Amino acid sequence: MKQLLLLSGLLLGFFSTHTVVAKIWRLNNNPGTTTGDFKALQEAHDAASTGDTLYLEGSPNHYGSLSSSKKLIIIGPGYYLAENSISNINTASALVQGIVLSDGAQGSEIIGLDFFGNSVDIRTSDIFIRRNKFNNNSGDSNLEQLIWGTGRIYLNSSTANNIFITQNFGLEIHGPSYANTGILITNNLIASPGYYGEDNTQLSVNINAFTMAVFQNNIFLRGTVSSHRASFTNNIMVKGFFEERENMASNNLGNAAQFGTADGNKSNIDMSTVFNGTDSPDDRWRLKAGSPAIGAGYGSTSAKPVDAGMFWGNTPYRISGLPGIPVIYFINVQSVGSNTDPIDVTVKVRSTN
Repeated sequence: MKQLLLLSGLLLGFFSTHTVVAKIWRLNNNPGTTTGDFKALQEAHDAASTGDTLYLEGSPNHYGSLSSSKKLIIIGPGYYLAENSISNINTASALVQGIVLSDGAQGSEIIGLDFFGNSVDIRTSDIFIRRNKFNNNSGDSNLEQLIWGTGRIYLNSSTANNIFITQNFGLEIHGPSYANTGILITNNLIASPGYYGEDNTQLSVNINAFTMAVFQNNIFLRGTVSSHRASFTNNIMVKGFFEERENMASNNLGNAAQFGTADGNKSNIDMSTVFNGTDSPDDRWRLKAGSPAIGAGYGSTSAKPVDAGMFWGNTPYRISGLPGIPVIYFINVQSVGSNTDPIDVTVKVRSTN
């Protein structure tokens, strides 16, 4: 367990330092707009150089799909901005149909996008997938049915190693054909599609028997988790099935006996006592007062409690997938000025770590 937690720390350190980007490009395909460098993601990729950053603005139109062979930092504004009353001027998300990351894209980062049921296909190493939304909503206020359709992250090559999947919402993770190493999966909400039913056995996680993976502080909403020899710590399984298969599991909670009761695991937990269960699609997964997940995490003490679930850990889930960059959400410019009365400009900026 200590070795696996050390792997988690090493991967965090590996991805914490960004290389200096050569250029920043702006994508804006809002109706009637004349600003922005590009309107389509593939077009921006083809014009960009390795190390560049692509900023996608919120829009009702999708930016298409992408086949990438370059190291790029791709950043959107997040999602559920209106639902969480995020004070952006534009509360639309950046819709993307899907991304394939091939050789040459090593070191790329995908942050703050809305895949609305589409996928990320990883065919190379050293990839960071963070704070993205993968699901389609049913519009039903029921917790289980809210995640209607889910997008997938595919580990689709023997070279898909050192992959960091964190703080994402409504996704599946698949990679049964290749044995990969250094797969860190933390602080996500993972689920099979709701259109199969609340108690479906569809695979929400399906990775190779020899893949070295760490699952920490995730919520498994439904479906079957299929893995071998992986580490599971501080996770919560709302519904679903866990195939033990020589996995190491400690300090997890399940609504049934998925994890057993040894090594700090808890079984037959009433999930209505665990989560807030109200508010926005993602904020409702915070732990409520008195939740049995509070202080249930690995290494927890009365002096320093450690919680299970996606809002705890080294990379706690961030509401709306807000990127950790400054965002201008208010501008007021005085319309008239003079040499003796300069134009006053008021700017309000918000940032999320």
